Amino acid sequence: MAVVLSSCKKDTVPDALPTVVTTFRAHGLDVGWDQSGSNRIAYSAKESDGYYDIHFANPDGSNDVCLTCNHPALPNKHIACPYWHPSGKWLLMTVEKATHPGSSTDALPGFGAYTDIWIMSSDATKAYKLVDLVNDYDHGVIAPRFSHDGRQIVWTDRKTQPNLAVPLQQAGYWTIKIADFKFRASDSVPEISNIRTLEPVVDAFYESYGFSPDDSKIIFCSDLHQASFLDEHIYTIDTLGNNLNQLTDKDYNEHAFYKPDGSKIVWMSSTKSTSGGTDWWRMNPDGSNKERLTYFNEPNNAQYAGHAVWAGLGSFAPDGVHFIGGRQVSLITQEGEIMMVTILH
Repeated sequence: MAVVLSSCKKDTVPDALPTVVTTFRAHGLDVGWDQSGSNRIAYSAKESDGYYDIHFANPDGSNDVCLTCNHPALPNKHIACPYWHPSGKWLLMTVEKATHPGSSTDALPGFGAYTDIWIMSSDATKAYKLVDLVNDYDHGVIAPRFSHDGRQIVWTDRKTQPNLAVPLQQAGYWTIKIADFKFRASDSVPEISNIRTLEPVVDAFYESYGFSPDDSKIIFCSDLHQASFLDEHIYTIDTLGNNLNQLTDKDYNEHAFYKPDGSKIVWMSSTKSTSGGTDWWRMNPDGSNKERLTYFNEPNNAQYAGHAVWAGLGSFAPDGVHFIGGRQVSLITQEGEIMMVTILH
């Protein structure tokens, strides 16, 4: 999820850009890079029927296959937000309910209404619903993530529908959910248990992005302690709901993810954007040493997209040098493109 923001701040174009950016897919949104050794990339893209599905491809774009298109076990509406199990044999995903009272627009990947959490085998032979949400507009789900040891999942869970008249409720009120995950010994069916809720401040926006590499923390954005939903910052908290740590303190911030070795966090920020939109930045895990990585919204820069764009959720390659991420071109329709980023220094 992202919002429209602009800034009048001026940015200095660096002598040497810190990244090389190429287009991986001209149409797409959510991404996940397999860490198990296959090096496959999972991503979601809108098909000709108007619904998102999940694809696999190699990092060079070859061998592209659709995992979920017209799958007999799925409702075959919006299917998105792929995230790999550490074994590389399973993926979490969000799946729009077959029937519900609202529009499928409300179930777009960045909005999450009328959506459940599913898990599918990477060969597409098995699919199971893990989390069945209440079928009303108060509820929704965004970005389920496995822990690195595969024993837990975390997701963002909506409890109250949006209300544009209330500054902190413009995207609804959400919580962070954590659950234990395992495959049953009797039949190897995946299941969750012991669901816990993290809500540092009651009635706020939360969007979780997964676990730290050592699985001790959850990284997320929130407007907690702020005056408006337009004041989002990046935080970490331990998995018991203690030791809340704020990593950003100005402008608009979302979509944080760790480098595989835990030495850096990449996230999206509106800081220094001179023509609206947001770019990717990186920082140390304690929030220090913030550095801009991309210049999509700077008209005088070679990376300029030609119009405002919003850097989205990303996923690192196992080498920690490359990452792939969605770049939204429309916040209303959640349309996007997928960019491959190589960090040079």
